[in-house]
Parts: sequence; C-alpha cells; structure tokens
Amino acid sequence: MDFSIDEEGRLLQQAVRDFVEESANAVWRDIEETNELPESLVEGAKELGLLSMSIPEQYGGLGFPVTKKALVHEMLGRGPWGLGTFISVHTGIGCVGIVRFGSDAQKDKYLPKMAAGEWIGSFALTEPDAGSDAGALKTTATLKGDQWVLNGTKTFITNAPKAHHFMVFAKTEQGISAFLVDADSPGLRIGQVFKTIGHRGSRPAEVVMEDCLVPKDALIGEEGKGFDYAKRCLAEGRTTLSARCVGTAQKAMELALEYGAERKTFGLPLTEHQALAFRLAQMSARTEAARLCVYRSAWLLDQGQPAIRESSTAKLLAGEGCWQTVDECMQIFGGNGYISGEYMIERLWRDLRVARVYDGSSEVQQIVIAHQLRKGNVQTPW
Repeated sequence: MDFSIDEEGRLLQQAVRDFVEESANAVWRDIEETNELPESLVEGAKELGLLSMSIPEQYGGLGFPVTKKALVHEMLGRGPWGLGTFISVHTGIGCVGIVRFGSDAQKDKYLPKMAAGEWIGSFALTEPDAGSDAGALKTTATLKGDQWVLNGTKTFITNAPKAHHFMVFAKTEQGISAFLVDADSPGLRIGQVFKTIGHRGSRPAEVVMEDCLVPKDALIGEEGKGFDYAKRCLAEGRTTLSARCVGTAQKAMELALEYGAERKTFGLPLTEHQALAFRLAQMSARTEAARLCVYRSAWLLDQGQPAIRESSTAKLLAGEGCWQTVDECMQIFGGNGYISGEYMIERLWRDLRVARVYDGSSEVQQIVIAHQLRKGNVQTPW
C-alpha cells in the first residue's frame, strides 16, 4: 500500500500552496470587503492551469485524475473559499458532466474555452424546495419541435453571475434530464445574488428560466439519465470539497499553534497548558483521519469505482471534523478571534461552516451512507 506522492504531485502541491499563500491570502481582506475576486488572482489561477485541471489534454486541459485534483483542493483550502469555490465549481461539477457524458460536439464547443478560462461553467441543480432531494425538482423541460423549453428557478448557484453556461437539471417525460444552457439563452436571467457570511467573492445566485429556449442538442447524454449523471458529478465534487476542508483545518491548526506559542497565560504559552495541548492533538487526529478518507475516495474514483459511500463518508468526516477543528482553533484565539478582519482564523471559521450544509448536508451524507449499507455496500474491497 503506497501512500507516497510522486515528484510531479509534490511540485504541483507546492506551486498551488505558494500561489494561495503569496497571492490569495495576501488579498483576503480585500475580497471580504468588496465581495469580488481580484482579476489578477483569477488570472494567476489561469496561468497555473487551475481552471483546466478536469479537462482532457486533447481539449487544452491538464486532465488530472481525482487524486491530483484533491491535492490542488487541499491547498486551495488554505486560502479564501470564494476563490476555491469559484475554481471548484468550474472544474468540478460544472465540467465533469460534460467530460464524462457530453457528446463530441458539446465537448468540442465547450471544453477548449473552459480550459482557457474564457468560459466559466456552473451547475444548476438546487431549487428553493429541492436541494439534496433531487427527486423533488420542479423545473421542467418540454421538447417543442427542435427546441427544449425550460421553466423553473434554481437557487444558490455558484458562479452564476460570471457563468457562460450551466449544467441544468430538469424533469422531462423520461425523468430527470441534464442540459447545457448558455447564460444568454432567451428566457434565462440571473435573479437574486446572495450575500453570504463566508465564501466572499463566489456570489451564489438564483438562475430563473421562463420559457427558456435551448436547442434540441443541448441535452446531455440520454434523456432521463440526469440524476445518475448528477450523482457521479457529486461524488467527485464531495471528494474534492472534503479535500478543501482538510486544507482549511490544517491551516487553522498552524495558525493556532503559532498564536498559542506566543500568547501566554499564567506564565506559560497557551500550547504548554495540557488542556489545550490535548485539544490540538485531537485536532491533528481528526484532520489526518479525514485526509485519509478523502484520498481513498479519490483513488477509488480514479479506478472507475462509483465511490458513493466513500465520498459521502469523506464529506461527513471532513465537514463535521474539520469544522470542529476550526471552531476549537477559534477558541484558542479567544476574543481576538472574534474581531472581524483582524486574524485570518475568523475568515476560515466563516468559510468552513457551510461545508456541513452544501454539496449535501451532513444529515444527507448519513442518509446516503445508510442506504448504501442496506444495499450490502458495507466494506470497500482493497
């Protein structure tokens, strides 16, 4: 069993870490204040190839396996989540569906420009009354002649104000189907742009479709297979999101260790008090456990396995465990941690909180895991 990272992986990891620490974390306060990602930061991500890592080389991308993408996302977790989320949705759920299930014509049209960062992708599944319960979708798609007519509202859609196109899920006669819908399609508009307490710069929004017209060939794959496609996209998305959680927990621990070594109480640095030393040890153990689950899920996906239970396990452990770690790091900072914009720990705390909710809440992950167990998926063979 080999847990080593090859030389290429180490260089990639270091390059992304340097970009995050030297470029992204240098402007995190600006992002918080403006709720915008600086164009220079987006350009830096493009130059590193971070917007092309899911796209095959034949379309101008890097064609990374999931394990390499997990390395990237763990490093992105050390920085502002607005940037990480922007990259994650474009290269993950906004891209994987086209790569895996799109037609040759769709790949030829969309992937080269997505790899170059000219076109930003998004994923429109969630609705006001249907999030993780995708079967409750109300958005419809009706075929009329050589066009599909879509009606419905999607909500909390990341990258919506900047997206060139969306992977939209809607009900058709055959069931839930997936469509590629350009942002300038007649009948589509961006609704409310939400102001969030974390993830500043990602600007999630509503996508409203009122008799929205798209061509017949906008259908992705087979009609009625959309839910299957969504699950495959989400399994990878949950794995890379979990990697980002691990990176955030790691960064928080480092900040807490640095602060705790400098701050003294009762004549001793905070880290010398056994109560806090034990707490730090527990943080480390939780983070390592989550990290191992993440990379196992990534490896299984690279082997062509669905990894449904494993990706949900990684998401549950990373979402809950890493949040607990960041929250306890916040406690170590005491009152200083609660001052807005003063220490980075409060931004990490706000950013990570939503990981227990989106891409399937912790409760939904438990439902998924339990369902897999009832189906006999009890232990993954090595």
